[in-house]
Amino acid sequence: MNKILIPRGNGEFYIWQANFVNRSVTNQVAWGFPAAAVAALVARRAQYEPLYLAIQNENTRTRNGVQTHNEMRAIYEKELRAFVRNYCGPLSNSDKRDLGLTIRDLEPTPRPAIITVPVVEFDVLRGGILGVAVKVARDKTMASIHPDADGVEVQYDLIPVGEMPPEKPTKSMETQVSKKARFKIATGIENAGKKFYGFFRWTNLTTPANNGPWSDPQPVVIA
Repeated sequence: MNKILIPRGNGEFYIWQANFVNRSVTNQVAWGFPAAAVAALVARRAQYEPLYLAIQNENTRTRNGVQTHNEMRAIYEKELRAFVRNYCGPLSNSDKRDLGLTIRDLEPTPRPAIITVPVVEFDVLRGGILGVAVKVARDKTMASIHPDADGVEVQYDLIPVGEMPPEKPTKSMETQVSKKARFKIATGIENAGKKFYGFFRWTNLTTPANNGPWSDPQPVVIA
């Protein structure tokens, strides 16, 4: 259901409610609003508007007049919200905008393709575990995820020291995705002494075509 954001200011509310009721009356049949429900809004408007107009002159308004207005506005707002919940759901977004309703954006804002690679730092831990920190740029001191990415993906291979390293990532490699800028890769204690070669990229989980490019192989010896 679309939210009804009622203006806080009395003047803005006065204009908003008039438009809402006028549109509801004009389009009652086309929008399928019950005649009795629309008539109730019209009647409430007729009660509310004189109270609002009566407190516009600072020289003549009274404390009781202001209190009566505020109480009637609270009642009126409650009825307007109920009307929206009960009858406005099936309307098109265009019709809802005509009524002054806020349309909730259910579509995620498109994110551009990522053109940079992560800056990777390793913390070699015991037991075949690597601590990994990624950041957007080398001049950044804090680990961070690219603002257009959901996380970072790594494809890696473990090669005995002295053997030829891989030149590019392949589907046969181990793969890990982290949504955090700091994470660990458990390679296994049996791989201690081997060399880790990891290819890293920023990843867009909703639109993979916008993933970033792969980094060059990032090497480190497993302990």
